Amino acid sequence: MIRTVSRYLPAASAIALLAAGSASAQAQAADQAEPAAESGGDIIVTANKRAEKLSNVAGGVSAVTGAQLEAIGAQDFKDYLTRTTGVAFNEGPSNNSTAVIRGIGTTAGLDQGQGSTGYFINDIPMNEPGYTIVIPDIDAFDVSRVEVLRGPQGTLFGSASLGGAINFISNLADPSGFHAAAEGSIGTTRFSAGEVNYRAKGMINVPLVADKLAVRLVATQRVDAGYIDNIGTHIRGSNDVHTFGLRGSIVFTPDVDTTISYLGLYQKSRTDDPSVSNLGLGLLQRSTRFETPMIFKTQLHSLRLDHDFGFATATVIGTYNRKTGDIFDDFTPFYGNLNPGNHYFLQAGQSNTYSYEVRFASPKGRTFDWLIGATHIDTTKGFQEHLSSPGYAAAHPADVAAGLTHGDEYYYAASHTKGDEDALFGEANLHFGDVTITGGGRLFRTRTDTYTDQFGIFFGGTVINPPYKVQDSGFAPKASIKYQPRPDLMFYALASKGYRFGSPNTLPPLAGSPIPAGTTSDSLWNYEVGTRFSLVDRKLFVSVTGFYIDWTNLQVRLRRVGDGLTYGANAGAAEIYGAEASATLNLGGLSLVSNLTYLDAKLTEDIPAAAPPLASGKTLPSAAKWRISNTASYNFGGVAEPTVTLLHRYVSRSPGFLNEDTTFAPYHIFDARVSVKVADFTVAAFAENIGDKRAITFGYQDFGSGASRFIVKPRTLGVQVNWAM
Repeated sequence: MIRTVSRYLPAASAIALLAAGSASAQAQAADQAEPAAESGGDIIVTANKRAEKLSNVAGGVSAVTGAQLEAIGAQDFKDYLTRTTGVAFNEGPSNNSTAVIRGIGTTAGLDQGQGSTGYFINDIPMNEPGYTIVIPDIDAFDVSRVEVLRGPQGTLFGSASLGGAINFISNLADPSGFHAAAEGSIGTTRFSAGEVNYRAKGMINVPLVADKLAVRLVATQRVDAGYIDNIGTHIRGSNDVHTFGLRGSIVFTPDVDTTISYLGLYQKSRTDDPSVSNLGLGLLQRSTRFETPMIFKTQLHSLRLDHDFGFATATVIGTYNRKTGDIFDDFTPFYGNLNPGNHYFLQAGQSNTYSYEVRFASPKGRTFDWLIGATHIDTTKGFQEHLSSPGYAAAHPADVAAGLTHGDEYYYAASHTKGDEDALFGEANLHFGDVTITGGGRLFRTRTDTYTDQFGIFFGGTVINPPYKVQDSGFAPKASIKYQPRPDLMFYALASKGYRFGSPNTLPPLAGSPIPAGTTSDSLWNYEVGTRFSLVDRKLFVSVTGFYIDWTNLQVRLRRVGDGLTYGANAGAAEIYGAEASATLNLGGLSLVSNLTYLDAKLTEDIPAAAPPLASGKTLPSAAKWRISNTASYNFGGVAEPTVTLLHRYVSRSPGFLNEDTTFAPYHIFDARVSVKVADFTVAAFAENIGDKRAITFGYQDFGSGASRFIVKPRTLGVQVNWAM
């Protein structure tokens, strides 16, 4: 199918919490920012599917709260994942950009199979088998927190979390009282042809029955002015991005032991023209005959029941989510010889997923505690591709007579996929004084069925192919040991295994060139050791993690002998060595945060049948050797609490693709914010990309119309106002 070539708080306290990966730092800063938290105010996370202090979790876990996100003006993934230890966020199309954790990925963009990072909203899986339609990048307004779990999370979070998981936790309705908040912003981006960026957001929380029943509604609207000039359409700043979202929740607590909650979500993102530059034209230019928008929609409805039986708390979650993605493109450069005029391409994708989970968790604080559960996920999805040219039918009467066209459409292809996953999972902790031993695992089965059909001049009519099937099963274990002699000192060692869906191959048979039915899950083991500690009377906080990853039977694309078409297979091996470190210093109103990631991620086996052949020693995409982020914030105190925040991040040279030698240059990005409080309002002025760097974040290979790259947004200035009551 043609899809394979288509392109596409007090501010100082809140900032202190941004030491992604430094749980001890988060605990201390939370003392100031979130006094309601238990014993020390550490952030409460659900990385192990039950609430516990982040500082007590044995593993690479980061959490950023809603207060932190507001303090740095975060709007979406790029504003905080780029500052998170161990994460490479490959900024590309809005709501279709990938995060790679610990270098675990064979591509920096979307894979033909399931990706290696799991995306969740309030513990609800948002991935689907195979090629991803939408990666939901939910607006960061009115969020409780975002948790980033580094390393395989298959035991508790299931498929797609081969390299890690990102769990977006939205605020739910609060029956305890009335709340409201709003955010507005206006700004300008260099090269935006005079257009402005603006944001308008609001939240209202209404208790209907005191301490029993409440409703919460959130609405968000963002418009980001474009900065890429399309010289073919003569539109300056053609890549405007429009993002609209709605969230709603209902919470009912009929008694002290029971909570019933509903979460609904809708988000639509439209990019008028892709935010990608053609290298042959310039870093901020592209050329097509017409605008080629990208439209992505996410819809979610979830019902959850939590009930405490005493011996255990039961959680039951049932969810439906629907995602659609329409990607338009100009295929005139490829097929202009078939007919004068424009050639319009559309790839339309849809997925419908029903997921169910039931789990029981015993109370914490005993010598032995446990969690067991079961999951079922059922997905149907499809892609349709259309290629047409106005006037084609009139110019090709023979094709019309032969039944090879639908009007001016001369190519159509579709894939229809059904995937399901069943799993039983569990985890248990045994506590011996300061030592905790944890063991767990997930018994899983995945199955994917796909069939395809094509129509048009390339196939001599209609072709309906037989079904293609692939299934897999296995066990994903996890084991750890933790030594915590005091609350501000912890050591741990962890071993875990991840998995993901396989994908069927949909190529027609070719005599003499057999290929496998498809891919099965890679085999990936993660081994890590870490420590978290505080010094200088809890003013300096440090977190250090070292890890080794053994990755075999990678899901890769190979080239078939005979016709040169590519297919999926399990082949090759890779090893990843890395270290993650965070340090936070809090001195009065001054907060200094540094995060560092080191990666050495390379193939360790040749893959001669790859397209093109891959040699041992090749660095994996997104595996920049160094990633560093620094944040300095000073709160001057007083009634207005004037605060100055400076932010910096650095990415060293990194490979762009696994199957070619392209590398992206290293870069530094600097941002700044100045804020004051006036009654219930916080007013901030901000500058992003102060040096106006043309840093490359991601790119597409040359499929015939030139290589293209995504560039960090040029210098952006603006003013933001937040209000809450």
